[in-house]
Amino acid sequence: MNINCFFKSNKTFSYEALRAAGYSNYGGADIAEVVAICSKIRPGNEDDWVREWQKAAKRALSQAEHSSSVRNNESAHHGYLRASNYFRTAEFFRRENVDKDELSRSLYEGSENCFEKAMALSPFTYESVAIPYEETTLPGYFVRADSTMQPCRTIIFNGGYDSTMSEGWFAIGAAALARGYNFLAFDGPGQGAAIRKQHLYFRPDWEHVLSPVIDYALTRNDVDAKAVAVFGWSMGGYLVARAATQEHRAQVLILDDGVLDFGSAFRAEQPYFVQRLVDLGYDSLCDWLFSIAASLSTGIRWALLNGKWTFGLQSASQLARATKEYTLKGRSQDIATPCLILDAENDHFLKGQPELLRASLTCENKF
Repeated sequence: MNINCFFKSNKTFSYEALRAAGYSNYGGADIAEVVAICSKIRPGNEDDWVREWQKAAKRALSQAEHSSSVRNNESAHHGYLRASNYFRTAEFFRRENVDKDELSRSLYEGSENCFEKAMALSPFTYESVAIPYEETTLPGYFVRADSTMQPCRTIIFNGGYDSTMSEGWFAIGAAALARGYNFLAFDGPGQGAAIRKQHLYFRPDWEHVLSPVIDYALTRNDVDAKAVAVFGWSMGGYLVARAATQEHRAQVLILDDGVLDFGSAFRAEQPYFVQRLVDLGYDSLCDWLFSIAASLSTGIRWALLNGKWTFGLQSASQLARATKEYTLKGRSQDIATPCLILDAENDHFLKGQPELLRASLTCENKF
């Protein structure tokens, strides 16, 4: 499908609408509803975007609550799932000043609360968990197909640059449960509740994040220690692979997409002279150039704002330099875990990265 199918003149709006619509397979959206929502949004108008997705989320929530009140749990379950996805989508572009943005907070909490209500009505056993991490904990949830507590194969979801652990359910969690897997999802530094509530920022040495998550998983009696897979989604493809240079207990890695050098992908659309100016420390000039680019592109504006927030930085130039640390060059040969490397056909963020990663690996892998 062409990613510009919803908004022909705005690739970023179209991609995010397609992202929301794609979760229809597991109850996270109704395609006709998404088409109707998008028909009321002017391309690039973020006020329209928030208003229409929020209205749709509130409608889905109202329908879910009515269904729940008359004990129609199946309809309530699906209504809460749609509301969760629509609230998440409504919030997506609210990046100007997240920590002080009450609307951003409200939409995010609406998404997470609706997800928890949906899971309470699901046929699976759902559990909120706190995963020990350094001097604090990481928020997460664990879902299993039954209540027997027998050891079972398990998929761990590791999100990316902008995902939340609840979105992981639509991305792979529901499919995993349908096929007999347990599912463990978490928000790491820079993600979801970990950035919003704990102010934990992204870090390139992700082995210090994923290893505690695997430690936690292996304490559970319902996890088969010999059947653990880790799924890295989007930027998570880099994060999981980086962790696997030191962390070898998983039986397989699923990298969707595979990423060798997240920093080079992040800088792919920057002219070479701008990259050089950033490296030389001409921050005032570069920040001015970045501001011009951001004024002309929804995607660039969002990427810079989201990056400054999730990396804990003050300027676009700082962000451009920081992403250079997110590379597997000189490290990928230390990955010993078999890898399934995925390559999205029309990926406009990480194009070419899966092939580069595959070529650098010495471990067993499938492309």
